[in-house]
Amino acid sequence: MRYAKIEIGMGKPRSEVSDKLYFRDVRFFYEAFASLKNVEEAKIFIKDIVTKSELRMLKRRWHIAGLLLEGHDIRSVASKTKTSTQTVSRVKRILEEGHGGLLTALERIKKAENRERTRIGHGSKYVKDWFRK
Repeated sequence: MRYAKIEIGMGKPRSEVSDKLYFRDVRFFYEAFASLKNVEEAKIFIKDIVTKSELRMLKRRWHIAGLLLEGHDIRSVASKTKTSTQTVSRVKRILEEGHGGLLTALERIKKAENRERTRIGHGSKYVKDWFRK
């Protein structure tokens, strides 16, 4: 089912809302994200909830984190991803000092990617068609 797109103008929030209803809705947001059944559903959800600019930055940060995890240095990652060394350093700091979510996700995907490569001997199904459409 397709719904009409609704553009809602929102500025950057200055502080966190401290309302019980807000916290309940945030909890349901996380549950909604966790309930998505496959990559396609996650892709559609993310595209609906973030702006094109935010999505571009999320994808770039993911790519940066992957390169850092592979052992590339900050300058080479900045050059490969066409971002500043400050952005790469920020992602590196998240990998080293963050809550662990990004690192956990990267490690799981890398393991799955390696299993897939071993099984079929070439590229990964996780990459194909992801950025198309």
